[in-house]
Amino acid sequence: MSNQENSQAKEQLAFIKSIMQDSQKVVADNGYGFILWGILILIAAVCSYILDQSQLNQYQGWLYLLIVGLGWLYMVVIHRRTKKYSIGNPLTKTIIDSIWTAVLISMTLLGFLGGATGAIDLNHMTAVMYTVLGTAYFLQGVITGKTWVRNLAFGWWGGSVMLFLITGPLALALMIVMMVGLQIVPGIIFNRQWKAALTED
Repeated sequence: MSNQENSQAKEQLAFIKSIMQDSQKVVADNGYGFILWGILILIAAVCSYILDQSQLNQYQGWLYLLIVGLGWLYMVVIHRRTKKYSIGNPLTKTIIDSIWTAVLISMTLLGFLGGATGAIDLNHMTAVMYTVLGTAYFLQGVITGKTWVRNLAFGWWGGSVMLFLITGPLALALMIVMMVGLQIVPGIIFNRQWKAALTED
């Protein structure tokens, strides 16, 4: 390797290192998106169970269309226009937003197309969704240097394994516990960190 190539390699490594170091300064998302999606998914799950028990499964599709539609409406109209971060590298923020956008698109496709075509068993749809969610948490945790956020992924994945094995009321209870503990509570923590950082600034 020539001196020029060696120098370029060092510059590239230094650039990557600077991005990673600066990404540690990203305090948190404001948490509103986490909380809202968590609440919407809880509402969808409970209503879906009620419809199933009432033998009104023909309305399941409309239920999820409404819930997901509300979530996307928030993302497009409100979330993207609000201040979500307090400090940090703009590139890091873009990467995190891109991860979550990709995950939400993937979950929407899996939910509607996977369910409508029968490619995914509706009894295990939540397990599939939670597996995808775990990926997003893992990546965000690594990028921001927040070990506790990364470790939430193992909770999602571990719970997904259980949800692949069980159905009925027990699965619903586990789904609710996971959504509250791994989605809504972290959203509240993110929001508190965000507010604290704004106060310090």
